[in-house]
Amino acid sequence: MALEFHRTLPKGYTLPKLPDGTTAPGTSLLCRRMFIGGVRIDHQGGPWADCQPVTGTDDPQAAGGMGLWGFHDKGLSGTRLMVSNPEADVAYGVVSLSNGTQVKATTATVPGTTYRAWAAPIPNGQTITTVDQYDTHHHRLSHDTNWR
Repeated sequence: MALEFHRTLPKGYTLPKLPDGTTAPGTSLLCRRMFIGGVRIDHQGGPWADCQPVTGTDDPQAAGGMGLWGFHDKGLSGTRLMVSNPEADVAYGVVSLSNGTQVKATTATVPGTTYRAWAAPIPNGQTITTVDQYDTHHHRLSHDTNWR
């Protein structure tokens, strides 16, 4: 996975409409370019499918989310990526799998911004048992069992 930040909205990108008909706020664009086997996830959705509008280099709405991404069944089967946009104090995540394997992923930051993410590969046929996030002192900050 690679994080990509556009300080201004790129040519060809249109801010999405909200359910009430207004335009979503944003002056910049944050993209998570996720790849499995050299193929970009959501490539069929166009060049901005894995992007979200943000306001400047420090938009708190961009933090706190986590998701499972893949090519099939909305990320429920096949090889997948567990992706987190963690809060500021998260240094890394550990995904525990049903076969006992633990996959550690270090948080990366877009230089000059507060935008951060980590991504862990989940092999085909494996089930996630827990997702834990830790700070730089190895203190567990979150423990999630909702990804089974």
